[in-house]
Amino acid sequence: MQIVINGLSMGSGGGYTVGIELFRNIALARPKWTVTLAVIAGNALHEEAKSLALPPNCHLFWAPASTANIRARMAYERGEFAAWARNSETSAILQLNGMIIPGIGIPTVAHCQDPWPYRPEAWDRKTDALKAFLKRRANRQAFRQAAFVAWTSGYLRDLMCGRLGVTPKNGAVIYNGIPDEWVKQAEKAMPPYAGRPLDIVTISNVAPYKQQEMVIRAMPELLKKPGLAELKYRIAGHCPPSYAAYLRRLAAELGVADAVILEGRVSRERIVELFSTARCYVLMSKCESFGLPAIEAMAFGTPVIAADCCAIPEVCGKAARICGMDDLPGLAEAISKIILAPSLAEQMRREGLNTLRRYSWAKAGEEMANAIASIAKAP
Repeated sequence: MQIVINGLSMGSGGGYTVGIELFRNIALARPKWTVTLAVIAGNALHEEAKSLALPPNCHLFWAPASTANIRARMAYERGEFAAWARNSETSAILQLNGMIIPGIGIPTVAHCQDPWPYRPEAWDRKTDALKAFLKRRANRQAFRQAAFVAWTSGYLRDLMCGRLGVTPKNGAVIYNGIPDEWVKQAEKAMPPYAGRPLDIVTISNVAPYKQQEMVIRAMPELLKKPGLAELKYRIAGHCPPSYAAYLRRLAAELGVADAVILEGRVSRERIVELFSTARCYVLMSKCESFGLPAIEAMAFGTPVIAADCCAIPEVCGKAARICGMDDLPGLAEAISKIILAPSLAEQMRREGLNTLRRYSWAKAGEEMANAIASIAKAP
C-alpha cells in the first residue's frame, strides 16, 4: 500500500519531530508499505529530512517552496497534491494538522496535536482570534469527514470534542514517544546527578506562550540563595530575533544577563548534552498537547518542573513537580528545592524512569499503522 503523510504544515521543531518519528516508525511497523512524507523544498526545517537515516520504504515528496505560504499551500493541497496522491493510488493519508483536504477522496487520518486554537491564554497577536476560529472550523470539518481522528493526549481529545460539539465515529489517543534507544539507555543507568553544572534548561520553541520569561524573572531570587550563585539558565530552540532581543533586554534589566544563555535551535547531539548535564528541565508553557521534551529530559535522569497546563499533568504524572502557570514564587521554590535537595532529585529521577516507559515512538508508529490499516483502500 502507498501511504502518504502530509507534513506540509510542520512549522515548529516539536511538530517536525512528531512528523518524522511517525514517518519512520510507521514504515518500520509495516515494511511492505510504501510510506511517503510530503515536505516543502527550501524550508530549513524540512530540508533536515534529507540527512536522516530512514527505512528503505520511506520516501520524501517535495512540494514547491511557494507552499510555505499558507494560502498557496491550501491551494496546492487541493489541486496538484490531491491529483498526485490519487494518481499514485494512495491508500490512505495521514494529515498531521488535524484537518482534512476537502474533496480529496482518499481515506484520511486527521492527527490532532495542537491545542492552540482553543487556548486564548496562548494568543499574543491581534489576528490570533481569527486564525484560531479558522483552525477550529477546519478541525470541525475533519471531525465530521475524516475516516479516523487521532489525538496526542486525552486532554486534547476532551478539549476539542467538547469545544467543537462533535465526537468522531472512529478515533483514539495515540501518545507521542521517545526513541527506544533513550529508554534502553535510561534503564541501564541514570547519568550521575551529583557534580552536574548548576544549569536549568528549557528545550522548546521560544515564544511568549512558552513562558521562558518566567524562569528569567525567577533568576534574581534564585541567584541570591546559598549554593546557587553560579546558576545558569540555558534556552535551546528556535526563537524569532525580535523576541530573543526582548528576552536579553529583560535579563539585563533584572541584572542576570550573564546567567541567561539563548542557544537557538541546536543539534540533536547538543540536545542530548543539555539533557544529560542539567540539574532540572523547566516547561512553564501555557499551551501543550503533550509536552514531549519533559519526557525526553526524564530519559537522561533530569528532574522536570512543569506548568499545570493542558496535557502536561496527564503525561508527566507523578514524575514532574507541577507549578501553577503564573506562580513565579512557586517556580523559584521548586527549582531551588530540587537543586539543593539531592534526595528529592533522586526520587524524581526514579519516578521519571517509570513514567517514560509508557512512551515509545515504536508503539506510536504501530498504533498509527493500525489506525491507517483500518481505513485504507485496498491496493
